[in-house]
Amino acid sequence: MRFELGHVPMPEGYGDAILSLDACKLHLRVTHGSENELIAALRDAAIEFVERYCGVKLGQVTGMTWRAESLPSDPSRSISLAVRPVTAVTAVAWQDGEGTPVDGVPADYRISDSGEMLPLVGGQWPSGIGGSVVVTFDAGYAAGEAPSSLLSAVKLMLGHLYLNREAVVSSGMAGEVPMGVTALCSPFRQVLI
Repeated sequence: MRFELGHVPMPEGYGDAILSLDACKLHLRVTHGSENELIAALRDAAIEFVERYCGVKLGQVTGMTWRAESLPSDPSRSISLAVRPVTAVTAVAWQDGEGTPVDGVPADYRISDSGEMLPLVGGQWPSGIGGSVVVTFDAGYAAGEAPSSLLSAVKLMLGHLYLNREAVVSSGMAGEVPMGVTALCSPFRQVLI
C-alpha cells in the first residue's frame, strides 16, 4: 500500500517550545543577541532533522494528514501513520466506489504505541473504498516529555549547523560530524523488516 504523509509546517512558537532561544545560546556559548534570528532558524532546522530521522514529533502538532488509495481488508492489519507518538485520530474520510465522499468515525479506530492505526478490537476496516483515503490526526510529545537524548541530538545538530555554515569546508578536520546526532537518534527509529 502506497501512502503519503502530508507536510505540516512548523507551527508558530513550536521550536521555542521544544528548545528555547536562551537554551540554544547557552549551548552555543553565545552571549550577544545579534544572531538570534540565525540561531532560531538553525534550531528549527535541527529539530526538523531529528524529527524526520526518527519519525517523531518532539512537540504537539495538530492536523497532520496521512493519505492513501486504500485501507487494509484484514482487521488485524494496521497502517503506520509514519510519525509517533500519535495522540488522537480526529477524522477519517474516503471516497466510495462511485466517488462519493464518506466520513468515517474516528472513535472506530485505535492507535498502538508505535503509531499504528487499527480498527477497534472486534471492528473492521471500512469496505467499498474507491480511493482518496485521508486520516487526520494529532501527534507529538506533551510539553516536557520529549526524550532527553533526542533533545541532546537537536543541540548537537544545532552546534554542527552553527559552526559549519557553508556547504564546503576548505580547512580543518575531515569526517562525519553529525555521527553523535545519529547515535542519539538511532534507538528511536522504527526498524522496518
